[in-house]
Amino acid sequence: MKNWTAILLILILGACGQKSELSVENASREFCDCFNSQTTGTIDERLSPCLQKIVDKKNNELKDSGIHDPDSVKVKISRFSLDMLLDMTHTCDNYFIATNDMYDKGYSADTTELNRNTIRELTMRIKTEVNEDSVKSLLHKKVFRLIQAREFDLALQDIDSIKSLDSTDYGANLARAYIFSQTGLYDKAVTDIEQAIELSGNENLKLYAEIARQKKRVSKK
Repeated sequence: MKNWTAILLILILGACGQKSELSVENASREFCDCFNSQTTGTIDERLSPCLQKIVDKKNNELKDSGIHDPDSVKVKISRFSLDMLLDMTHTCDNYFIATNDMYDKGYSADTTELNRNTIRELTMRIKTEVNEDSVKSLLHKKVFRLIQAREFDLALQDIDSIKSLDSTDYGANLARAYIFSQTGLYDKAVTDIEQAIELSGNENLKLYAEIARQKKRVSKK
């Protein structure tokens, strides 16, 4: 699945300007207002100028407070941006709708016979392959195709096979989380995403977990 979290997060630009104290909550509200005002263009095009404004403000604030080391600034803005986006997932309806739609489209539906033929071919290759790394690679390709075909039960079986070959394969956790999210098992989705974060060290994956939590909240309304 395409890793779209990167487009949501860090735009580090050098800047100078007025001093301000920007909280996560205030930044979230400002970002939401900006995003709601963007009525045309792709989600990337709508997100980028809004995130740019927030990053510029925070960058100026950090420099005014005496923090000039580029690496320190980058780390602090990265953490701030992530906290803001996590907050927006449950405070800004249009942002959640857009990012949830992007997440759901990570595996575009493909129930064609051509895709099913590809799945059958991958199955045959897996049976004859002896190298474990190659088997795992083929299983990942098959899982992707099975999820596109909306054959979730079969995909889960192959994900179990991947994890039996490599328990540290966090990509398998993310694929399983997607299936759980699509089938309403949001708590299980969060558990798998949290395991993926632990295995990968990628804190940005918290966005996926927050989407699953918000899906659960919305489903109860």
